Amino acid sequence: MKLTKIGKIVVSLVFVAVVLGIILIWRSRSNIRSIHKMESNEFYDLKIDYDKTGIGKIDDRIADIVRERQDNFIAIVEKSGSVATSKYNLVINGTNVSYKNIKSVHIISYAYTGGAHYTREDISLVYDEKDNKYLNFLDILVADGFNSLLPIIKKSLLEYSNLNNIVLNEEWVNDGTKYSDENYQNFYLDENGLVIVFPPYQVASWADGEIKIEISYDKLKGILKEEYLNNDSNTSIDTIIKPGSRDILQFKDKKLIAFTFDDGPNNSTTSRLLDGLDDYNAKVTFFVLGSRVNNNKEVLKRAYEEGNQIGSHTYNHLNLFLLNDEEILSEVNDTNAVVEDVIGIRPTLLRPPYGNVNDNIKLLSNMHIINWDVDTEDWKLKNRYLIRDKILEDAHDGAIVLLHDIYRESVEGALLAMAELEKQNYAFVTIEEMVQLRGVTLDYDTTYYNFIKGGN
Repeated sequence: MKLTKIGKIVVSLVFVAVVLGIILIWRSRSNIRSIHKMESNEFYDLKIDYDKTGIGKIDDRIADIVRERQDNFIAIVEKSGSVATSKYNLVINGTNVSYKNIKSVHIISYAYTGGAHYTREDISLVYDEKDNKYLNFLDILVADGFNSLLPIIKKSLLEYSNLNNIVLNEEWVNDGTKYSDENYQNFYLDENGLVIVFPPYQVASWADGEIKIEISYDKLKGILKEEYLNNDSNTSIDTIIKPGSRDILQFKDKKLIAFTFDDGPNNSTTSRLLDGLDDYNAKVTFFVLGSRVNNNKEVLKRAYEEGNQIGSHTYNHLNLFLLNDEEILSEVNDTNAVVEDVIGIRPTLLRPPYGNVNDNIKLLSNMHIINWDVDTEDWKLKNRYLIRDKILEDAHDGAIVLLHDIYRESVEGALLAMAELEKQNYAFVTIEEMVQLRGVTLDYDTTYYNFIKGGN
């Protein structure tokens, strides 16, 4: 059958449209820079969170590592069957650091499949973009440089132990610091120096947690190869401008709602949210993960300086019910420390992962516990209009809304909801502002789900 001239044109247009569609899909996928995955069912909770480097061979390798660990976890869960006391849990976090022409990635996975605590796996990838090759620890040192570096490492560990009231076992330290590829597989270079990560059990007990030391470049002259030294390094913290408070009395006759965002910050999506908040005279509260702070310092600083409140969502998003006291303290204190390094203040609000909290966690954290009463399930919906509708359906005066600013659809859904709620005489306030307007004094024994007038 011969096609008419019009038919040929139609077929050609359809072909062009299909090709353009394929190209757009390919481009959109190749431009994805952050991987955020959450799953939850009756058997397990799973959370994967890392940023791509933009270097194909590294990103493909990371994807393979993550996929393998996820598959292994699910296989174990399926083989184990029913859950005993706590759901199984897998958390995979990735941290990227760029320095000169070096890209470093540190992937940590925490898997709980029963037993006393999580199991942890670490892997670091250090890649030289200039020479297109992976580097191991000895590659960055001059010949015989390790012999000069080892006493500095041991001294740094001693200083760490004194500062953190940890008693190190001399035999563990000697075994854990002698050179082997396994002992020195977790390291990276940043603007300030050489960072070496010792996972639990390498130089200290599981209860003492990860031990991370940083050796400044001035101590590495003659040890580190010249091309990796940073002679202009400056370890001083930038001066933080304390944000001015706004006049909250302007909201005394309005309905109040607190939008809260977990799991960030994220340079792209959190920035988009901040860009949109001004349209609605809105301030929000961010419950940040300590593991994401160093990769997203500028947007965290911006969020704080623009008057938003910064709280903690712990360091690694682990189920605190599965941790011992020392591990809980580490998850809380490490996050507070890294946030303070960036914005100059320690958070006073804590949102425990999965909302899991008990009296012991409250006592150990010594922070005000803020959960929520409007759960958007944005991580599951992944559609801005459905997220908007969910917020509008459940919104009420004094509500605390749970969202995640690592998802673009969540950010857009939140802004769409604000546009509608503004018409309904709502004001968008931080937890601190909500507390002040409601005349509430936060205590350390209560878990707060909302701030409804006359009660919680």
